[in-house]
Amino acid sequence: MKASEFLKKYEQEQQDKEAEDHSLEHNARERAAHLENGLNVGSPYDWEDLEKYKAELARMEREGPGKKRKDDD
Repeated sequence: MKASEFLKKYEQEQQDKEAEDHSLEHNARERAAHLENGLNVGSPYDWEDLEKYKAELARMEREGPGKKRKDDD
């Protein structure tokens, strides 16, 4: 490979990298499109809330939304 070909290829790769969108909106859309990787939440409390939410959804699937949980009394 000649030096001029290498430089042309390198410049093209640099232009492609600069053209990529790295905005917050773009990153948020990418994360939303790939939720199968799991949520990226910040603190342990967020994880606890997420687990409670998932458990509540599972309970509602089994029992229905109008019924009380045992620990709500």
